[in-house]
Amino acid sequence: MFGRWVFGGGRRAAFVRDRRGNVAMMWGLVGSFLVGLIGITIDFTRAQAIRAQMQNAVDGAALVAERTSNLSMADRTAAARAFFEAELGDLATTASFNVVQLHDGGHRVEANMPMPLSLGRVITDRDWDVRVVAEAQANASPPIEVALVLDNTGSMRNDMQALRDAAEDLAGTLLNLDGDTVHVALVPFVAQVNIGNGALQRSWLDQAGLAAYNGELIEDRSIAHRPVETRSNRSGYTGANCEALSTLPYAGYTGPYRIVWRKSSSLLGGSRCYAFTPEGINYVELHDLISNSSWKGCVEARPEPFDISDNAPDVGDPDTMFVPYFWLDTTDGYSNSYLTDTLGDISGATMSSSLGSSATTQERREARMFNVFKYNRTAGSITTSAPDARGPNRGCPTPIVPLTTNRSTVVSAIRAMRDWSGGGTNQAEGLAWGWRVISPGPPFTEGRPYGDDVRKVIVLMSDGQNTNVGSDPVFASDYSAYNHMGLWRDYANGNILTNLLNGLLFGILPTEYRRNISSASNYVTYVNGRQRALCTAIKREGIEIYTVIFRETDSATVRLMRDCATSTSHYYRADNAQQLQNAFNAIGTGIGALRLTR
Repeated sequence: MFGRWVFGGGRRAAFVRDRRGNVAMMWGLVGSFLVGLIGITIDFTRAQAIRAQMQNAVDGAALVAERTSNLSMADRTAAARAFFEAELGDLATTASFNVVQLHDGGHRVEANMPMPLSLGRVITDRDWDVRVVAEAQANASPPIEVALVLDNTGSMRNDMQALRDAAEDLAGTLLNLDGDTVHVALVPFVAQVNIGNGALQRSWLDQAGLAAYNGELIEDRSIAHRPVETRSNRSGYTGANCEALSTLPYAGYTGPYRIVWRKSSSLLGGSRCYAFTPEGINYVELHDLISNSSWKGCVEARPEPFDISDNAPDVGDPDTMFVPYFWLDTTDGYSNSYLTDTLGDISGATMSSSLGSSATTQERREARMFNVFKYNRTAGSITTSAPDARGPNRGCPTPIVPLTTNRSTVVSAIRAMRDWSGGGTNQAEGLAWGWRVISPGPPFTEGRPYGDDVRKVIVLMSDGQNTNVGSDPVFASDYSAYNHMGLWRDYANGNILTNLLNGLLFGILPTEYRRNISSASNYVTYVNGRQRALCTAIKREGIEIYTVIFRETDSATVRLMRDCATSTSHYYRADNAQQLQNAFNAIGTGIGALRLTR
């Protein structure tokens, strides 16, 4: 039977002719191939994405290596590797990484990472290697001069370390570009700038008290709003006796000033004598009168148009000279009280009682704050440490570092930067001094002449609006490079009532007229306008301006910083520490003309 089944026809022949199993086998082989092909395609797409990400990371790492070439090779490699790992995240854990310094200049960075296949393993069981390489080289065109103008205001208190780190990296990048032909200056600013307090800087000061703003806030100010009372004549001096009172010294005072007594008109119900501070008060002298303090180096802004110019100080024109910063003692309970509120005695008259029992609180306050005769003594409440210093130098930051090729000098000054409270923010004053340190003429003279085939650059970084903060009842604001708001308010054009009363009562009118800045918004508008004009003047000289706005969303301030920059590619916005670092890195790459050559 078996033989018949094997060799017979019928069903035996049909079985031999049946190919259905072969078809299934063929479809199985083809299916496996298609799955593998799809897998290879997927893996290839994934590899391309990884390669693109690695290439970006390696490109940046090569720029970092070139930017830090002043460091040891180990430190360069570490810095480049840190950038690479930050860009790749967890992928970097399996990647090999190598940095090589090229013989003809520049650095090469190579990276290799094994990529296990997924569905592609149907075709091959060998993993792929993703390899990338990049080369970077500095192609700067020295000489280059760069001024780093950096915000050190109190609002930076939580970000100062981030600023110091970013600025140190930028300074190192620049000073490593090309030997002695790249110079960097540092200009920390708050609401004022510290120019240094050496003999050279003192020679730029108005030491004669002739500049328009030197001591003006407290010159010719009433320090007794009621008729003077004396021990011998409680009814007060009248008539011609007022002139005789001007010979009376302020008790215990041995300085250069004398009280000025004036007779009022009969409009007040009879002639009486009123005490005033003198003309010609000089902040240089006030600093010297306080035995336990000295001028730290901050200055006020010069009057228009010199506030936004690099004009050299000229003793022949006092308004071109600089007025030393002197924050007056405020009454007890306010931010900068460093002397006792007791006014003391005038020989023959008790000033503490001369205001009379009917004097208002505001009158007593003004008499104490405008009293110039209290400064010839030791001040018991002066402090100098950041951020809340107290005394005539309150809010004055660390000093300018003029243009130098010495990396350690710049880095040490950057590391010494601190945030300082008081005064607000004044980008215009910081920018003005950024210009002056790279300008070829005095006050600083380290800058090369314009047109001397030199590239001049200013980097301005700030985290806030141009503001003058504070609410002092007499001065109307904190002190700053643009003085107290009270100066602008009290001497403003159009202050007809005050001018009229002064004219009627004492025959005096203000000799200086200013814009009417009587509110914080007026102040911001004014300083913003000065900054815009300053940016235009600087760029007109061919100086590049990079700007970085940090954590600030005010639209007017953002627009001001963006418009100040040389171009949109010179403007950066940073909202956190990493973005600030990235902005400074990009600026260093732009200034140093760092480029990828492969």
